[in-house]
Amino acid sequence: MGAAVSSPLETAREFVDAVVWGEHRKVWDLLGLEARTTVLKVASDRGMDEGLVARLRDGTASEAERDEFLADLITGLRADLAGNDLDALEYEEDAEPMEVGRARVVIMVPVAGGFGGNLPVGSVELATEEGEWRIQRLVPQVTK
Repeated sequence: MGAAVSSPLETAREFVDAVVWGEHRKVWDLLGLEARTTVLKVASDRGMDEGLVARLRDGTASEAERDEFLADLITGLRADLAGNDLDALEYEEDAEPMEVGRARVVIMVPVAGGFGGNLPVGSVELATEEGEWRIQRLVPQVTK
């Protein structure tokens, strides 16, 4: 995957950038075990063939199967961030650690119209796995 990412903030930024640019393999590499398990469970619940789910989980899916699945995953993640200026995102690590080895990074966009400040659009929850930060959840800010 390249050089190790050293902080939750850098990992969150790298993950969102990979989503924006459609770097589906990098997105998968940055997902932690919890996130991968959740994504595959959702796929299974929505009717994905159990054999394919098992191959994806075990890393034995063909390149074409993996690429198709990851392209769909990217589409879903982009939908979570839709409606925001993805070129202007700001990141801020939550000052209150969730617990040892876990972190939350808030994703924000600058407020338009010169009002100053940033508006949260979501957050990324991370955990350390094998000494590196990995994405556990992308939580979009929901407005009603």
